[in-house]
Amino acid sequence: MIRPRLSALSLVLLLTPVAGCASADLGIFGGHTYTNSSEAMEPTIKKGAHMSVRRVDDGYVPRVGDIIIFRQPEGWSEGTPDPEATYVSRVIGVPGGTVKCCDSHGRLELDGKALDEPYIAKPPASELDFAVQVPRDRIWVMSDNRHSALDSRAHQGAPGTGTISVSDVVGVVEAPRGS
Repeated sequence: MIRPRLSALSLVLLLTPVAGCASADLGIFGGHTYTNSSEAMEPTIKKGAHMSVRRVDDGYVPRVGDIIIFRQPEGWSEGTPDPEATYVSRVIGVPGGTVKCCDSHGRLELDGKALDEPYIAKPPASELDFAVQVPRDRIWVMSDNRHSALDSRAHQGAPGTGTISVSDVVGVVEAPRGS
């Protein structure tokens, strides 16, 4: 694994785009809407777009490609974590899977096979090389705008080595609106 070395200014510039979704209840049917406040998921979800989110419970089974809203994991912020902070990102690695960057064509490898990702902003899939075996009950997430987002790759030194607990997933994005 390669741990990126970022200056304090680069870290601030990169951290700003990945974080932050404001939420609002949609009523008694359990629907929720979030507003994306960053460029991290572009071009799939534009900054300022509203997202319909299906809330999940303890029985959530992550699937590769799910776009999720999740609570800020331990070690993903400087100082005291904000219990209200949420992030939006895409599930790339599921429990027990292996994610590696990159093959000779700049694509991620998932369990030894190249992953087709037509949704990423621009190739390659990552400028950082890494290989991770996703632990049980955890997932590896990456944003679609890989060159401007801090996601699992940037938090490999945090508890969980960049993976997040499945229990931190708040919901699955069903439909971005206005993106």
